[in-house]
Amino acid sequence: MTLHAFIEYLKYKWKARGRHGTHSPFVYDLADHVLLDKSLLKKEYLVQCPWLPLKYENLICRIAAYYNYKDVLYVPTQATSSPVDILLLPEKEPNKWAGLMNEQLHLLNKNGVVILTGIHKDFGYSSAWKKMANDPAVRMSIDLYGIGLLFFREEFKEKQHFILKY
Repeated sequence: MTLHAFIEYLKYKWKARGRHGTHSPFVYDLADHVLLDKSLLKKEYLVQCPWLPLKYENLICRIAAYYNYKDVLYVPTQATSSPVDILLLPEKEPNKWAGLMNEQLHLLNKNGVVILTGIHKDFGYSSAWKKMANDPAVRMSIDLYGIGLLFFREEFKEKQHFILKY
């Protein structure tokens, strides 16, 4: 763990809130039914992310199961022209995250999610994450320290950012 990652972890631990620390019904529901859920998953929702710690791989599987997401696009290793529910941007080259997301965003279903991994690995990753979370198209961003979630749902009237315990 780099010094930057350690400092970011301390900030995360200080700022992270549980489900009761949120004012968004969507985020409360996500925390209650995804982050705190420990039940077994059905086989069709297993998402392979071997570069991630098992904790975050399981979380992505739980997100897929809870929101009934079926299609995952691993950028930049896969290509598709059909709609996807999860756009997964791996830890490599955070300076290209915005470009990769913008190239593939047209494929994301309106209720889908973009997931970025390793968002606090070093200064470059943290900067790229902040840039992505501040993108005007992003309606909600959720920082879980090891991964970041970006939602583009039009039902979110105001841009919101949450740091949640996980």
